[in-house]
Amino acid sequence: MARHDPADPAARYEIRAEINRTRLARDEAQRRADDEARDARVVELVNDLVPEGRVVACYLSREAEPGTLSLVTRLVKRRRVLVPKVSGADDGTPRLTPDWAWFTGPKDLAEGPFGIPEPTGPGIGAEALARADLVIASALSAGEDGSRIGTGGGWFDRALPYRRPEVPVVVLLNDDEVRNHPQLPHDEPVDWLVTPSRTIRTTLPPQPPIE
Repeated sequence: MARHDPADPAARYEIRAEINRTRLARDEAQRRADDEARDARVVELVNDLVPEGRVVACYLSREAEPGTLSLVTRLVKRRRVLVPKVSGADDGTPRLTPDWAWFTGPKDLAEGPFGIPEPTGPGIGAEALARADLVIASALSAGEDGSRIGTGGGWFDRALPYRRPEVPVVVLLNDDEVRNHPQLPHDEPVDWLVTPSRTIRTTLPPQPPIE
């Protein structure tokens, strides 16, 4: 993979377009199998890093993304789970300031902007992320050096600064999406990558354990 100038928006557009095309072309049965394998790895990682009864924040996946609905349904059995609340105005348009709500089950979700599921319950604000002991963020690609390319809206780049400094960020990927990328000043690095076949600790400086 050629290295792109991180200051060139067209380069990132091409990377995003390429990965989105590949994701959409993935066979549905393969997606389900990948999700199941990845979920098992994430649950194991969460069990290692986050005590029961604590808080995990996790994105809700849209079509072709590494799926998270089954994952958060499993996680909420032993921990509290924060999920993004994307729409803001009465007309349902996206909000610029991040917001979170508690996950209370699939029955309490509705389709939000860009086909992203979101909770119907009240938002509790961007500062709620400080309650989380681990954050699972969306990504199109990420590298073993901790670099990440998001889905293009910048939602998590705005949200992640609200977490506590020691809290790890995990991204879920397909095996062919693990790539290092030049980063922009606003890009938030990640600590763990989870694919269907690998759990990867990035080369970021190690963080202290959560007590």
